[in-house]
Amino acid sequence: MTQNIQWTKPVCQLDDENLYIGQVAADLDIMARDGSYIIPGGCINTTPPEIPANNVARWTGDKWEFVEDHRGKVAYKKDDGEEMLVLKVGALPDTLTLLPPPSPYCDWDGDKWVANPAKKAEAEQRYLNLVKTMALNDIAKAAQGIVAEKSGMDKLPAFEVGTWPLQAAEAHAWQADNNVKTPLLDQIAASRGIDPVELKAAALRKTLAYEALCATVAGQRQAMEKQIEMAETVEAVRAVSPRFKVVI
Repeated sequence: MTQNIQWTKPVCQLDDENLYIGQVAADLDIMARDGSYIIPGGCINTTPPEIPANNVARWTGDKWEFVEDHRGKVAYKKDDGEEMLVLKVGALPDTLTLLPPPSPYCDWDGDKWVANPAKKAEAEQRYLNLVKTMALNDIAKAAQGIVAEKSGMDKLPAFEVGTWPLQAAEAHAWQADNNVKTPLLDQIAASRGIDPVELKAAALRKTLAYEALCATVAGQRQAMEKQIEMAETVEAVRAVSPRFKVVI
């Protein structure tokens, strides 16, 4: 009579927290001659659990217990709606919920998310203020750029541009009184080998042109600044174009 030999049998595999992973095969121990099997490490010889939904089975040593399992799901902090990836088994802390907030402008009322119009209004105002700040920076840079381009200061060394206020002061003083001392302009004329009067006249013309340029650009920039400050929407801010009209 032929005997049917079961060479392998399924056993339950556990992880390092005794959580059920699945079944693996245990081989018949042919040396034991008692029909026993070689149980792989991390495995137990018992009936596999019937696990309820959203649970995991844990072996206590003599039986299965079931624990909530939300690993891999996204939970949300009830205080601010921040997303948190669930990594451990067990019930969620009271500070978390699996219900996603329908928008960033909600509060948890104990059972569900409810809209908070004030929170939305505050966020929109913060964004509007940020857009305004960026727009003001843009027009300031554009204003500085056009003055530098039209005046030619972008092509000169910084030390020379740094003398412009003193040159302008001497040129204005010379305009009021041709006999006033103008040491900086005199030295520049001497270094260039030109008539000091010719240089002072040229410096005065450039000074007046520069002042007119600055006044024109400053006025337009201030008008744009006022428009941005008065804007009530992001679209209204973005409608203010940082373009300057300058005729020289």
